Amino acid sequence: MSNVLRIATTICLLGYPFAVWWLAQHGYLLFLFGLLAVILSVQVLSLGLRNPRSYLALSALIVIAVIAWFTDPLTGVLYYPVWLSTAMLLLFVVSLIRPPAVITRLARLWDGELSPAAVRYTERVTAVWALFFAVNGSIAWYTVQLDDMEVWAIYNGFIAYVLMGLLMTIEWSIRRVVKRRH
Repeated sequence: MSNVLRIATTICLLGYPFAVWWLAQHGYLLFLFGLLAVILSVQVLSLGLRNPRSYLALSALIVIAVIAWFTDPLTGVLYYPVWLSTAMLLLFVVSLIRPPAVITRLARLWDGELSPAAVRYTERVTAVWALFFAVNGSIAWYTVQLDDMEVWAIYNGFIAYVLMGLLMTIEWSIRRVVKRRH
């Protein structure tokens, strides 16, 4: 059952920007925060408290609640993509300061032990992802400042995912070439 909940919450979070856009257009501002709180709470319950992603979900919920408390529920939920990018940026940067880097860990899960050259490569990829999250978070922040729900929803619900997928595809292609050379 927890796998079903994890998949369901992931799908809900992917569609989150469009749900926010629709709910805001129809005046359900208070429902927005409740929806996000339920999704993140179910995610924590499905992952378990020992899972690091649970801490990310809980901290996101706390930050959004604080923003909503001092501003309004809509502003609080609009900052979710900003907070998520910031958290991922911090995670990737800290992993570069205190190795192994995030991408190094993932590569070891897939490929086992890595050569020193492969570790250097995965550290560079981690730095690229950190840069991506910095830029993505900045653009997400800017979409909140624009005060245009359509722009916010299109960027945070579509363009950001396309850019992430593009970066993954490019990195995967480069990794195949690098692996063949070593």
